[in-house]
Amino acid sequence: MSPASLAFTCSPAMNELTLTPGLDLNGLKTFVVENRFLRIVVVPEAGAKIWQIVYKPLSVEILWNNSHVPAARHGIDTPYDDVWSGGWDELFPNDEPGPVNGYILPDHGELWTGDWHAEPVARPNAVGLHLRLQTPISNFLVERTLLLHDNRPCFEIQYRFTNQGSEAFPFLWKLHPAFAVSPHHRIDFPPMAVLREPEFPGTLGDAPPIFAWPHAPLGDTVLDLRQVPGVESQALHFFYGIGLTTGWCGITNRSNRLGCALRFDPDVLSSCWLFASHGGWKDLNVAVLEPATGYPFQMQAMINGGRARWLAPGANLETSVLFSVAEGLTSIGGIDENGVILPGDED
Repeated sequence: MSPASLAFTCSPAMNELTLTPGLDLNGLKTFVVENRFLRIVVVPEAGAKIWQIVYKPLSVEILWNNSHVPAARHGIDTPYDDVWSGGWDELFPNDEPGPVNGYILPDHGELWTGDWHAEPVARPNAVGLHLRLQTPISNFLVERTLLLHDNRPCFEIQYRFTNQGSEAFPFLWKLHPAFAVSPHHRIDFPPMAVLREPEFPGTLGDAPPIFAWPHAPLGDTVLDLRQVPGVESQALHFFYGIGLTTGWCGITNRSNRLGCALRFDPDVLSSCWLFASHGGWKDLNVAVLEPATGYPFQMQAMINGGRARWLAPGANLETSVLFSVAEGLTSIGGIDENGVILPGDED
């Protein structure tokens, strides 16, 4: 469906809730889903990327966009890191490129380069987009329904993955929202173990291979990973958060007390990765909080370790994710089923 043909507006109790065509982004069509709290910009032609999430009362852009790399269409064999423009991408059915089940899968999977079909969705007191893509290699139908409710700083994404192939297929699915950060920001996860990736030690190379979140032992010092360092630190962190008993992660800007958090089902997204560059990779300052169905990023190692998910022919996986924003926070201790962010400890 073309953006020009799509527009939906309702106005419950002085609160306008809209789905409209947005301005072109580097020649790409966009859709804007909006209520009085949030403005969400989606780019179906570029992997159904969520390009922006703006918290309107404070005029704050929550996601990070790469000022040197514009959003664009890319061929399926494009190296991801070379063209990463930021925003919220998703990875499926793999991260590292290579052979899986007799197929050669591209870098960071098949979703981020896809041209997704988009159509409007209207529910009681909610509007949004239903997006779908047939993956060209793994033969999955992937569906995402983004729903923004009236009068709430929270949206839901409902997911459905269907294996339309003739054999069982192993996969990794991973959210990839990139957040703009500064030394005022704090990152929070539930209790978990931090498992370092030995191929990418970054600036945590002297830490033990596994340790308890959030304190990384580094020789005679202990690094609190909740505190975002400045770019002068040249820090680079990449690890897997494992052993989750609850499914959430979040980030707070302590200067304006604005927090945002993701809630997900830990039986589906059973780990949460972190990639964070604070000047240590390409001079970028960004934190990517990545709920994932497994680990590590090497697909064959994931399969060999029994951590890949599988879907039989004709089977499907359905789940949902909540994203919420709230003021008045200095840390995050969780997010409830209604999208209410819970304050965290102040240690």
